[in-house]
Amino acid sequence: MTENNDTPVVIVERRSSSLGAFLGGTILGAVVALLYAPKSGEETQAEIRERVRRLRDEAEDRLHLMRDDVEGRYRRVRDDVEDRVDKVRGDIGERVEGAKEDLRHRKVQAEEAVKVGRSTARKAREDLEQRVAESKQEYRQRVAELKEEAGEDLAEAVESVEAVEEPATD
Repeated sequence: MTENNDTPVVIVERRSSSLGAFLGGTILGAVVALLYAPKSGEETQAEIRERVRRLRDEAEDRLHLMRDDVEGRYRRVRDDVEDRVDKVRGDIGERVEGAKEDLRHRKVQAEEAVKVGRSTARKAREDLEQRVAESKQEYRQRVAELKEEAGEDLAEAVESVEAVEEPATD
């Protein structure tokens, strides 16, 4: 043990937040010690001054510990919030980039579809124009054939009519 058995031992608990209970207990201990101590006025005053100084020092130490603890918690919470904000920003950035890439891809697909559609429409138009031209050609040919047949039939009819109109020369 130590030489000075009058020195109060103070245990500081990190999780305890009752500074008032600590101070109250210390003051109560000092008052009880003074009441039961058979010392002179000067000695008692010196002891009171010493205990008040120790009490003040202990309170300051406790306050510094609490302040350090609060500052540490504040830094951890701030860092955690910053990390979460950075993560959310990163996630949003990735989603935006993904959406942009998807939009680019869809734009390329739409442009290709328009090109294919135009090409198909152009080919269909060319095919239709060719069919119309072929139909016209076939029509003209058929008309010419019909005219030729009609001409032959007409010539035969004329010959038949002329043969019927010729008087019998017998």
